[in-house]
Amino acid sequence: MKRLSKLLLNKSQEAFLLSLEIYNKPTIQYRVESFCFFFTNAWELLLKAYILEKTGKESSIFYPKQKGQPKKSIAIRDAIKKIFPRENDPIRKNVEDIADLRDEATHLIIQELESVYVGLFQAGVLNYIDSLREWFGVSIAKKVSPAMLSLIFDVDSVDPILIKKKYGAKAVDFFAEKLSAIENNIDAFKDKKYCISIEYKLALVKNPKNADITLSPSAHANTTGTIIRVPKDPKSTHPYRQKDCIEEIKKAINKKGFIFNNYDFQAIFYKEKMKGDYLYHYRYEPFGYNAYSRKLIDMMIDKIKRNPNYPKIARKWYRDYLQKNRGKKDK
Repeated sequence: MKRLSKLLLNKSQEAFLLSLEIYNKPTIQYRVESFCFFFTNAWELLLKAYILEKTGKESSIFYPKQKGQPKKSIAIRDAIKKIFPRENDPIRKNVEDIADLRDEATHLIIQELESVYVGLFQAGVLNYIDSLREWFGVSIAKKVSPAMLSLIFDVDSVDPILIKKKYGAKAVDFFAEKLSAIENNIDAFKDKKYCISIEYKLALVKNPKNADITLSPSAHANTTGTIIRVPKDPKSTHPYRQKDCIEEIKKAINKKGFIFNNYDFQAIFYKEKMKGDYLYHYRYEPFGYNAYSRKLIDMMIDKIKRNPNYPKIARKWYRDYLQKNRGKKDK
């Protein structure tokens, strides 16, 4: 490698590791901003090192010299276009969206933006690791604990009214604009290289067969692997609204005179204490809503097929349950 390429590559890895270290310290109030700065810088240096190695010319990472002006290296958006020329490439879009947030530094005071961007941050971390290994044969696993690769976050429900009170009306508009743009991109790309949401398992093993996302280990890696928690997309694991669940259940039972409504659904849901894998609550939406897994639908169908009177039993239990709890609230 060229001397300048090595310097760029080493600095890139330092910036990347700093972005992880700072983000994974929840007590730091400036962590989202710092992550954006260091992560974007890490990618810019990585891209320039790769461009330099591909072209063999230092001039490839500089703009043409302007008379009377100092020499300037290319900006990250121009660098990434050279390597990812497709405008809709999910890796390119991921980096560009995080770079946009970095550039809008005055809006980074809105801490609630973490709930919008954390999926992009996690995808960006994995994209960087993959690119570093693919382009230069370097494994970041030698320099950092696998646990550090999973970003730590604990974002509370986002209330637009509170955002308005804390930051003003323009902040609410900015937040809503970013949320809408990223959700549209998620729907358009449907690719984990752009955004990862909740609860994927990341396996660092020598021969992973069923991992959602994999990283190549170093030669001395533990063959049993290390499992850490990484976000997984709830839209794939919990794609059903309540009305969808009811329709699926009615379709599966398919008996004349069979009635199954919202009340029946809630009755079985509460009677069976169906949370955990069955339920996902979208708390980042302005008002929030519940979504359910296929496992829940199949479980309800099985209960009803085994005992056609089960909905009636559940309704009676639920009625008693509600009355009992109302009594507690009245006291």
